[in-house]
Amino acid sequence: MKLLPYITSFVKDAAKSVKRISQQEFTSVADNTLTELLGIATLFVTMYALRREGDEDVLHLRCAHREEVALCPHCGALSTKVHQEEPRCVRHLDVWGKKTFLHFLSRRFECDQCGKVFTEELPFVDSHRRQSSAFEMRVYQSCLTSTRKDVAKREGLSQSTVKEIFNRLAALKKSVGVDGLTRVLGIDEISLKKRHKQFVLVISDISRKCILAVLPDREKQTLENWIESLSDQQKKAIRFVSIDMWAPYYQAACNKLPHAKVVVDRFHVMKQLNHRLTQLRTRFQRQCDPETQKILKGSRWLIVRNRSELSTKQADHLDQILELCPDLRALYLLKEEFRTIFEKVRCREKAARFLDVWCLKAERTGDKYLSKFCKTLKNWREQILNYFIERITNGFVEGTNNSLRAIIRMAFGYRNFNNFRIRVLAGLGDFHTNPR
Repeated sequence: MKLLPYITSFVKDAAKSVKRISQQEFTSVADNTLTELLGIATLFVTMYALRREGDEDVLHLRCAHREEVALCPHCGALSTKVHQEEPRCVRHLDVWGKKTFLHFLSRRFECDQCGKVFTEELPFVDSHRRQSSAFEMRVYQSCLTSTRKDVAKREGLSQSTVKEIFNRLAALKKSVGVDGLTRVLGIDEISLKKRHKQFVLVISDISRKCILAVLPDREKQTLENWIESLSDQQKKAIRFVSIDMWAPYYQAACNKLPHAKVVVDRFHVMKQLNHRLTQLRTRFQRQCDPETQKILKGSRWLIVRNRSELSTKQADHLDQILELCPDLRALYLLKEEFRTIFEKVRCREKAARFLDVWCLKAERTGDKYLSKFCKTLKNWREQILNYFIERITNGFVEGTNNSLRAIIRMAFGYRNFNNFRIRVLAGLGDFHTNPR
């Protein structure tokens, strides 16, 4: 084995190495324990050095190639003639819980067959990379659950290096997929900033439970452009589009996917009804005496939550509140009846009859809040009833929103939309599609 005159050591990361380790600092390896821990089939460890660098011990491993030949990329012949060798150092996965660097010779061969000079391709590290593929994958996986700042600090890398690794592997993961077909498309938005500022559009495959795309706004044209980017086969495969009651989503779906049925998500319908219920409770609470206000304090969630989900104590408190306000009681009972329709009815035609009867009951109360809700039901009647065809909901999308909010909180908000998009697609996306 040829000796390396000097071994580059680690300072912050392999890209900033300036110190050198002398030959005397290395100890010969007597067995193959380190080689087995290394886990790289094409290398074996010949020597090691353990150095104190800053406040931690860093392990340096001198390695040799197992093979003395390389495959020529030009003609496919095996080459044995080494044209040039240069020392190379890369960061690898920790060994014994210590930061580990591999030192080996990067070889250029001259082909015995065609005479061309080429650099040997190594399976454990890409060309010009200062970290092994296994280490880069660990950085990528860490970025899915931590901020770039935390990963950089933990791994001793710069934030720019962590960002570059994550974005490159995320793009690579996306590019190796094949086009998939989506049957049920879910469309929803989430706010990147507090107080519902800077909405971004999240498009999901509800059947396969994955995110297909994250778009910079919720405008009709933006959504239409994304749908246009799909192949004809992908568009034809979409049978249902689940949305909330945001008109641009409906218009875009009708314009670009006229064969698909638009379904208004049942949870958004219930959210509208609960909002009306809350308005009535607030109005009553403002008008009642201090003693009654005390009883009503903190009652919002008791009223909008499903009664079956309440504890005995909560149910008793709710009954006490409803006894104080007959108007609120009437509206609450209508709310529970409305929820029962969505939970129990399995036929679109029956659901249509039940909803029509329910609207008559609601309008007879004379309550202005219920009247507004009934108007909403009539405006979106067909799309709401489409739910009963296959009982499609945006539940997965709503659940995903919790994960998206966790991502936003973890990074204290995202100033750069593209960074947010890459992070979401890497962690929650499906790369067997055509996301943009």
